[in-house]
Amino acid sequence: MESLDEQLHGYRQGHQLLSSTARLPRDDQDLIDRLSDIAGPLGPNERFSPYVTFYPLPSGSHYVVARTWQDLDAPRAGCVRTRSVLVPMPAWVELKNVAGVVGLISNVGAVEPAKKRALLDTEPSPLADIDPRHGIELVEALFLEERAPIVVFDSDYAEILTLRVVTALWPSFRRNFSASTFCRSPRSIGRRSFDLVFAPKDARSRFGDWLGRRIDGRKKDPIRHQWSKSIAESVLATPYPSLKTLDSIGEMSADGAGSESALRVSLLWEDLKKKSRTTPNAALGLLDIASTRSARKPEVIRSLEPILVKAARMATSELPSEDAWKYLKALVSKLSGEPITFEMKNAIAESAARLTRTSPGEAIRFTLSLLSGPMAFDPVVHGVCDTLDSLFDRDIAAKLADLEDMELLRLSLSSPPLLRRMVQEGDLLPTRLARAISRTGHGFPRELCKSLRPMLVDDSHAALAEILFESITQEELKSQIVHTYHVNGLRHPDIRSVLLACARRLGVSVGVRDTVSALPPSRHIDLMLEELIGHKAVDLEWLLFNDNLAEDRRQTLLYSMLSSASRNELKNLLSSTALVRRVFEVLGLELPSYVNLLSVILKEIDLPVLDSYKWILALIPRLSKKDAVVWTLRAIELSLKLSVSNVSAKKLAGLLNEAGSELSGSRFFAIGLSDSVPAKIAERNIEAMKQCKGDARKRLCASVDELAEQLARRLPLDLSLEATEAVADLLWESNQKSYTALERASIRLLPYVLTQPSVSASPLIPVTFPIIYLELARDTPSHFISMIFRFGDWDKCRTARQGLIDAFMKSDWRIVDIATAAARSADAKKILEVLTYEPGGYKLLEFLSSEIDSVPGTSRGSVRYALSEILDKD
Repeated sequence: MESLDEQLHGYRQGHQLLSSTARLPRDDQDLIDRLSDIAGPLGPNERFSPYVTFYPLPSGSHYVVARTWQDLDAPRAGCVRTRSVLVPMPAWVELKNVAGVVGLISNVGAVEPAKKRALLDTEPSPLADIDPRHGIELVEALFLEERAPIVVFDSDYAEILTLRVVTALWPSFRRNFSASTFCRSPRSIGRRSFDLVFAPKDARSRFGDWLGRRIDGRKKDPIRHQWSKSIAESVLATPYPSLKTLDSIGEMSADGAGSESALRVSLLWEDLKKKSRTTPNAALGLLDIASTRSARKPEVIRSLEPILVKAARMATSELPSEDAWKYLKALVSKLSGEPITFEMKNAIAESAARLTRTSPGEAIRFTLSLLSGPMAFDPVVHGVCDTLDSLFDRDIAAKLADLEDMELLRLSLSSPPLLRRMVQEGDLLPTRLARAISRTGHGFPRELCKSLRPMLVDDSHAALAEILFESITQEELKSQIVHTYHVNGLRHPDIRSVLLACARRLGVSVGVRDTVSALPPSRHIDLMLEELIGHKAVDLEWLLFNDNLAEDRRQTLLYSMLSSASRNELKNLLSSTALVRRVFEVLGLELPSYVNLLSVILKEIDLPVLDSYKWILALIPRLSKKDAVVWTLRAIELSLKLSVSNVSAKKLAGLLNEAGSELSGSRFFAIGLSDSVPAKIAERNIEAMKQCKGDARKRLCASVDELAEQLARRLPLDLSLEATEAVADLLWESNQKSYTALERASIRLLPYVLTQPSVSASPLIPVTFPIIYLELARDTPSHFISMIFRFGDWDKCRTARQGLIDAFMKSDWRIVDIATAAARSADAKKILEVLTYEPGGYKLLEFLSSEIDSVPGTSRGSVRYALSEILDKD
C-alpha cells in the first residue's frame, strides 16, 4: 500500500489543524477539523482513554481513521489532540488489516507532527477475544433490524467491538460506515448521525433526542434472531472477523448501496439451503433469491441445480397431486429464461412425467397454464406431452377433445409427437383439430403440415386433411396418394374425396390420374380413377389408349365415364368415328348394361350409316324385346339406303319380318323407294319387300298408297321388270286387305304409269287400271278418278279404254298385262276390242291367244272368252 497522508489537530488558541501532509477540499477539511475535537463537554476532572473514530470524507476520496488523546497539557481544560490518517477509499474498502491502521496511529502518539506513513503489514492481524454475548445486541441492531444509528452506553469493549465490526464489514457497507468509540453527545456527518457511537453512562441525558437505537453495553443479551449466532460467530468469535464467509452467493460483494439487507439475504440463503433437504418450498425460496438479485449470476442458479432436482422429486413424490403440480408450476415459472443445464431440464421433465402418469387430466391443465403464460418452460411441456403420448388412450383423447379451440391448438403445437399421436390414434381428434383451426384461423406451420400428411389416410382424417393439404404441391399430392394406397389401399371414400379435390384445385387431374392408374388395380383405385376421368375428348382418349390399363379395367372405367355423361357431353366426346369404334371394341356386348349404354350412344351420336347399321345389328340380339323392335326399325331405315353389297335383300327381309306389326310400311316406302335412292338399292328393297310375310306383309299392304307416291316420283321409271312385278303383286294383294289404300295408290300411280313406256311399267297396269276403271263404271266416280282421263263424251269407261290402248301402243308393255287389266276390269271384250282398231291390233290379239297360258288363272277365262268373241267375229 502507498504511504498514507496524515493530519494532526490540537490546541493552538483554539482547536485547529497543527500539521498536515495533504491539502483537502474545504468540505473535507471542515469535517476533519470538527470531528477531530471531542463531542460533548467533559465533566470537571473527567478523564477518558484515547478513542478511535472512523468516517468517510464528503468527497468520497478518502476514509479517515483517527485516534484522539486527552490533552492535559493544554492551557485550558477539555482540550484534545487527534491524529487522522487518510486512507484512499479504494484501498480502504478492500483493507484487510483495519487494526493495523489504528495501531499505526497509536504507536506514533499525539505529539509528533504529521507526516506520510506507510502501513507495512496489510495482511489481517488477529484481534483480541471478546465474549460474544457482549456484542449480540449490537450485531442484531446493526444487521438484523431496521437500519438506525446506534449508541452503546457504558461498554468496556468499545474499541475492540468497533474494530471487529469495521473489519468484518463488506466493502460497500464499510465505505460509508461511521463509528466512534467515545463521545459525550451524538456525532454526525452533515445531517446523518454516526452509524455507531459509544458513550459513558452519565452521557445518557445528552442522547435524549436520539432517534436511533440505545444499547446497554454491560448487558449480556440472549439471541433474539435466528441468524444472530451466525453473525456473532463471524464478527465476535473469530480472530479474523469477516462477514464475507456468510456471502455464499456474492450478495455482499455485489452490494453497491452498503445495505445490511445484503447480509440478511445471504443468511436467508444459507438457512433455505438447510431447509431444502426436507422442504421443497425452501428450494423455491433459494431460486427466488438467485433470480431477483440485481446482478444475476448464472453460476449461482447453476449451483442450485442439485437442490432443485432433489426438491422437484421430493414434491412430486410426497405432496398431493394438486399441490405437486402447483409446486412444479412455481418452479418452472421461476426457471423460465434461466440458463440451466440439460440435466436440470431433464430432471424437471421427469418429475412432470411422473405426475402426468398419476393424473393426466391435471397434467393437461397444468401444461395449458404454462402455455398461456408469457414464457412456456419447454422441458416440462415436453415431459408432459411425451408422457401423454406414451399413455395415449381413449380417456386422454376425450380430455383433449373437450378443450377449448385455442387450448387444443396451443397444446398440439407445443408437441409435434403428441400431435402426431392425436392425429394417428384419436378417432375424434383429427376432426376436432380441423374444427379448431377453422374457428380460430390459426393453422399449422408448413413443415408441421408436411410431417402430418403421411398420417392422414382414412376417413376420420378427412376434415383435417382438407386444411393441411391446402398448400400441397403436385408432387407431394402424388406421393400422398401412393403412400395412402400402401397404407390402406385407398379404400376410404372421404380421404379419396379430399385427394381428388386437391387434384382439381391444382389443375393436375391428368398427372394424378397417371399416378393412380399405375397402382395395382382395385375397386377403390378404380373409383378414384372414375373421379379423375372427366367428360372431355382427352379423357376419353387417355382411357381408350392408356397402356397402364388392362382391358377389363379399361372396360369398367369406360362404362362409368360414358354412362355418367350428359347428352351434349356424349356428342362432344364421340365426335370421331374412330373413337366410337374403339368404344364399341372396348365395351363389347357381354353385359346388358354395356349394351344399353351402346344403345344410348347410337341414339345420340351421328355416325356413318354403315357403322350404325352394323352396330345396331350387333346390339339387337342382346336387347329386350321392346328395345329390339325399336332398334330393328332403326336398322331397317338405315339399311334402306345402304348399298346392295352391304345389305342383302334377304337380310333386309329378315329385319322387316322381325319388326312385324311394328313396321311402318309408309316409312319403308318413303325411304326405300325415294327418288334419291339409286335403282339398284330400290330394287333390293323391293326384293326384301317381296320376301316379307305375316304382320310385316300386312303393314306393307296397308301402305301401298305411299308406295305409289314414291314410285310416281321416279322419273323416268328406272326399276327392273322383276321389281315392278313384285310391286304389282303387293298392290294387288292389298286389294283384299286394304282396298282404300289401293284405290289411293291407283289414283296416284296410274297417271304416272301411263306415261312410262318401258316394259317395267307394264306389271303395274293390271293392278291400277282395273281399280280406276271399275270406279269410272259407277254412276258417280270420285272427282280424283275423273281427273285421270280427259273425257270427251258421257261414257267415261270408253275414254279410259281408249286411253289405256293408246298408251299401250306407244310403249313396250306386255300384251298379257293389258289382257289381265281388261279381265280384272270386268270388261275384257270391250277393252281388247279397242285393239282391233289399232294398226297391228289383230296380230297382237292373235299373239295373246297363243300366249293365253301366261295370263293369270283368275283372269285367263275372261280373256279367252273375249278373244274368241273378237277373233271369231272377224
